[in-house]
Amino acid sequence: MNSGHQRLEFDVAEVRAVNNTYDWISPDRGNTNNSNLFQLQVVSCTNINNIIPYAVQPADMNNLKIPVIGDIILVFRTINQNSKRNDTKRSWYYLSTVDMNSSMIDNRLPGVTWTGSERNESDSSETPAGTSIKVDRNISPLQPYEGDILYQGRWGNSIRFGSTISTVPDNTQEMSKSYYNKPPTWSGESGDPIIILSNGRTNLDNKEFVVEDINTDNSSIYLTSTQKIPIVLGSDNKPNSLTGCITLGGNESQYIGSQLLGVSDRVILKARKDLVVIDSPLGIVLNSTGEIKLGSEDATESMVHGDVLLDILSLIINQFNTVIDPNTYDYINKSNSIKAQKKLQELLSSKYFINKNTY
Repeated sequence: MNSGHQRLEFDVAEVRAVNNTYDWISPDRGNTNNSNLFQLQVVSCTNINNIIPYAVQPADMNNLKIPVIGDIILVFRTINQNSKRNDTKRSWYYLSTVDMNSSMIDNRLPGVTWTGSERNESDSSETPAGTSIKVDRNISPLQPYEGDILYQGRWGNSIRFGSTISTVPDNTQEMSKSYYNKPPTWSGESGDPIIILSNGRTNLDNKEFVVEDINTDNSSIYLTSTQKIPIVLGSDNKPNSLTGCITLGGNESQYIGSQLLGVSDRVILKARKDLVVIDSPLGIVLNSTGEIKLGSEDATESMVHGDVLLDILSLIINQFNTVIDPNTYDYINKSNSIKAQKKLQELLSSKYFINKNTY
């Protein structure tokens, strides 16, 4: 066989050690070109390497899923960075884990490659996945829909590249009842795209599917095309879906069109060097069941109600135009000034505050 052409070898192996997987090895520690980043120590499940531990490294640094101790992984051997035209060098690379348990968090099979005293003296069921990772949590997988591309982390975080789908396919009614375990929380025109980034949600038992929920997930971002998203604005006690804002599109959960929706317990947007711009041809709504402050969170200067201020100024002007008693030089009828005085109690907002002008 030509030394420049080596056959491609595949193997299935158990991850036995992580060594310096999570560390950066500087050149003075022997890693002159950082060629072994995220390297693992594995043992063959097929005895291709005579159960001798060997090193593997990622095959794709742009799409990286680092296995944990006890994971079973698919690996292959091919040329490495030290290869030359007539002098090839080879290394082992890992592709992905074998998800034999169909679990989001734990697909390990620790101990499958153990032999001799190692098997007799150790309990594989107690083998930790790592020094800090805990895989005894219950994490539910996302409900898949036809055509979806799903990226799911171990902890209930995910990105869905999906679409609006029909929950009742065009087939028999009996089949359609069980076609999807759970319907989506969004609706719209079938086949229209949607992207959902979701982090943290309620998990169910027995690996039952869950669906993203913009109102209950810990935090999420939705990029829609035509979907209706059942978002509830305001607090649980005082929900506000802006149903009274007819000029701003009505109920926000019924809007049909492209949207960017972000939900979490706290939202901070900060521009380090330039403006923060919020632009709309229709209107901008600031809505809160609590206080709204402009300038800083310590703002204490109450803003005024514009319509009330207009009424007060109108009453004062009207009072100026009334008849004055020539004997007392006072207004004969003070009804306008009395009304203006009462209106002052309604002038200041108890919800909207601004920083007091110190100039």
